[in-house]
Amino acid sequence: MSAQDIARMDTGEIVEYEPVTPIELEFMIRELGARLENAVPVLKELWAQRYAAERALIEEKAKAVLRSSARTITEKRAESDLATMTFRRDFDAAKETLHAAEELQKALAARLMGLLNINKVLGHAYGASR
Repeated sequence: MSAQDIARMDTGEIVEYEPVTPIELEFMIRELGARLENAVPVLKELWAQRYAAERALIEEKAKAVLRSSARTITEKRAESDLATMTFRRDFDAAKETLHAAEELQKALAARLMGLLNINKVLGHAYGASR
């Protein structure tokens, strides 16, 4: 099938639209479903990395507070915050990666639901034309 230029109703942006056949639609549905399933162990590992980074940050922060020679707890905390900035960055990076993966999962699931709805409508359309 050939591609067509159409305008998006919400933005007016011209986008290329290429219709797909029912077989291509089924392939896209299967591919998205497999991708969502295969991502589960990856997400599990990202969660493990996030928690490991958080534990390392907590541990190093506590050690830095105990090592501090500052007089007040506020000064000790500030000193420990500065001393553990690398661990904070690692923790933030792990959280950022995890959140990006979760957002991708949501986007893929939404696309899958949309394709399943289109597939259902096409099935009913083909059934009604017989």
